[in-house]
Amino acid sequence: MKRAILAGLAVLVAFGMSGCGEDSSTSSPEVTTAVSTAPERPITPGTPEPAPPSAEPTAGEATPPTDLPSRDDATVDARDFQQGNYYYFQSPTGNIMCGFINEGELGTGCQLRTTEVVPPELSDCDTSRADRALAAQVLGGAARFMCVNQGFFVGSPTDGTRKGGGNVLEYGETIIVRGTACTSMPTGVRCDQAGHGFMIAADKQELF
Repeated sequence: MKRAILAGLAVLVAFGMSGCGEDSSTSSPEVTTAVSTAPERPITPGTPEPAPPSAEPTAGEATPPTDLPSRDDATVDARDFQQGNYYYFQSPTGNIMCGFINEGELGTGCQLRTTEVVPPELSDCDTSRADRALAAQVLGGAARFMCVNQGFFVGSPTDGTRKGGGNVLEYGETIIVRGTACTSMPTGVRCDQAGHGFMIAADKQELF
């Protein structure tokens, strides 16, 4: 597994998500580890090795999640998205790639192949570069944004091409892995863990 350094500010930011579009392009490569000082390198999918973040969420300490989603709320079988010990999916457009890592400091997260905006707190995350991408993560009942330079949340290709991302989670479908639920929608992907999580799309991102 590749070792990557998580560094980048992690901030809780709330944005309205009404009418947000998912993406406008899928041309940039995959991404994975958070850092603004890491050596530049192409973003590629692969099994991540957790690394401790350099900054913690600013809205208080994470607490163990309660009232987790029921397995009965899922509309797909998570085993169809399993790759080894992890679970990966991508949006129908391929612009949002997500992974349930559920170990170390990674938890569940999604990253964007391309994005139109980034949170003000991560304005230095230059997503026009091939080795930078915006991501969001929920872990231990707390959510945060990340600037990543590798594909922590990008699964291996499943369609015979070199493009990573895992199987497609169609619009309206919900996958649940170990108490964390993610739903794919035309407006983006929402991941929820005991009432905390994120909504991520190309034109808007939100933590809750």
